[in-house]
Amino acid sequence: MTDVNIATSIIVDAFKDEYEMAMLISGDSDLTPPIKVVHSLFNNKRVFIAFPPKRHNSSMALLATGSMIIGRKKLVASQFDEELICKTGFKLKKPSHWK
Repeated sequence: MTDVNIATSIIVDAFKDEYEMAMLISGDSDLTPPIKVVHSLFNNKRVFIAFPPKRHNSSMALLATGSMIIGRKKLVASQFDEELICKTGFKLKKPSHWK
């Protein structure tokens, strides 16, 4: 349901005038229809796409207001520490395959 929730939010937030430009971080072509809807119904709204590494989608890039590819180095540099401790004391550990 994640794609449906993202699609719904992009459209509803446009109707509520919550943004001028939405940034979508995805390469999933299932999100192409809501981008089309926003651009067709709202001339003043833009949808920019940031593609994760190895997830570039040409059809989405052509439809979006703009796009970029998030480099692997940037993605790695943006990750949290190996272990985080919540206020409750619960420990969150980064999965080993993220390293």
